[in-house]
Amino acid sequence: MDYVIEAPLVCVCDLDGTLLRSDATLSGFARDGLNRLINAGVHVTVASGRSLQAMRALLNGVELGLPVIGLNGALISELDTGRHLLIRALESTPARAAVAILAAHGASPLITSWDGTQDRVHHVKTMNAASDWWVAEKREYGDPRLRLSEDLEGVAGQEDVVLITGFVPDQAAERLLEQLRAELAGAAIIHAGQHIYCTGWTEFQIQHPQADKGHAVPHLLELTGLRGSTVLACGDHLNDLGMFAAADESIAPANAHASVLAAATATAASNDEDGVIHWLLRRARLIGAS
Repeated sequence: MDYVIEAPLVCVCDLDGTLLRSDATLSGFARDGLNRLINAGVHVTVASGRSLQAMRALLNGVELGLPVIGLNGALISELDTGRHLLIRALESTPARAAVAILAAHGASPLITSWDGTQDRVHHVKTMNAASDWWVAEKREYGDPRLRLSEDLEGVAGQEDVVLITGFVPDQAAERLLEQLRAELAGAAIIHAGQHIYCTGWTEFQIQHPQADKGHAVPHLLELTGLRGSTVLACGDHLNDLGMFAAADESIAPANAHASVLAAATATAASNDEDGVIHWLLRRARLIGAS
């Protein structure tokens, strides 16, 4: 028999590199473990750089009751209905500038936006290998947001842009990062990191200055009436550090970035060993956790 925990917990978990294994799948053990936590009274949700549509596919079978944090904190949304409870969109001027800079560096920009009624992902026809992979992954699960749009700067000036993504070879990343920081200073947050699925490419993500998991967590607690709960944050990469700062406890898998491991209050086994799930089951004092 599972024990119900004594105090309410809110567990906010990253997906890639944390809950997902290195092949970008959620194991059966992880899925069952998340449901055990939820059934025991733990309030579980995810905070990811991924879209609502991707999370819905990856978390199929997980009985989440809370809204999810998507696109690094740009959106807080209901997973089942797709309704957005919070939207952090870039101003049009920095959005257009970011698209122009990425295009000039051959980064094949991709725009994730809200057009007032629907979520969109705009891309051009000819892309570099990494951007082509990014779009192809979404085609595989039938993402309805994809739109071929040759005038990306025009899109950036017309729709609510919540994420601009681009990819360059690792050796070109530093120069691009320097220009983005110089021209978008204060107007956007810029994430840059080696892509975990496309070796040799650096992924850039450009968003509203407060499109951050650390800003999103307090909003999530307020929206759900859970303010004052004990918050456990689980993550592996630099975009999880803000979430760690907003949490009472922070857990990093062994495969996490060195800075994330240093900031965590606890370390679990790697994502390929479902380490975070094992740690959470122990933390919730559920029988059978190993």
